Amino acid sequence: MAHERYERTMKLNRVRFKRRTGVYPETFEAMRDVLDQREQAKTKAGRPAALTPDEQLLLTLEFWREYRTQAHLGDDWGVHETTVLRTVERVEAALLASGQFSLPRRSALTTETVYSAVLVDVSEVPCERPKKQRTWYSGKKKRHTQKMQLMIEAVTGRILCVGTGRGATHDLTLLRDSGVRVHQETALITDAGYQGIAHDHTLSLTPHKATARVPLSEEQRHENRVLAHFRQRIEHVIRRLKIFRVLKETYRHRRRRFALRLHLIAALVNLTLDVQS
Repeated sequence: MAHERYERTMKLNRVRFKRRTGVYPETFEAMRDVLDQREQAKTKAGRPAALTPDEQLLLTLEFWREYRTQAHLGDDWGVHETTVLRTVERVEAALLASGQFSLPRRSALTTETVYSAVLVDVSEVPCERPKKQRTWYSGKKKRHTQKMQLMIEAVTGRILCVGTGRGATHDLTLLRDSGVRVHQETALITDAGYQGIAHDHTLSLTPHKATARVPLSEEQRHENRVLAHFRQRIEHVIRRLKIFRVLKETYRHRRRRFALRLHLIAALVNLTLDVQS
């Protein structure tokens, strides 16, 4: 059953393979090489795995891409639902340990690289109701959420850094608490939720906000429209991330693994851009 499922997927053309798994065949090959190296590095034989490394990788991509329950995935692959969870976690650990699926170091944003402009934004992912509800409740979404913060290069759209936080955390507070800083000569472009960012980064751009007494001038409205059009690029990147339903649907698993999965999927989105170019 598992072998036939794998063979059917590998026979798909390039476009359908991307729609099926979320990655291109070239990226899949790079991920498979990492798992092969993990198998070769084993010193103890142990009990044979129920799935081959290739099948384990495809199962993990299906988990990220579709985010069905472990019971449904287990039925499709002919394994127990606990095997699904252990398999996904082992594959995630191997990919992360390889260093090939990672984002730039945070220190590089401050000291090594000067970008013309960097965009930052936050998106929210619903989560199941926690025990301590107040800190996870988002007033904007009217439900419990986890926040994922993205920082991308404006020109290429590559993801430079990601961060996570609780639903009740303000966007600017999340940015400050994450410790992410960019070079002083890099323009930092944000939305209206980051009012006051100029105190942390001088070269920053945020939309103008009107008040009851002081409406926006026509020039300020034009500047806001230009800025909103420019910020569409980060919205497109968020859309690419949420192709993987684990970052879109109500998150049902342990929240401490959410940041790890966000990091890996962000690295895959960057690799997809490299393959497309």
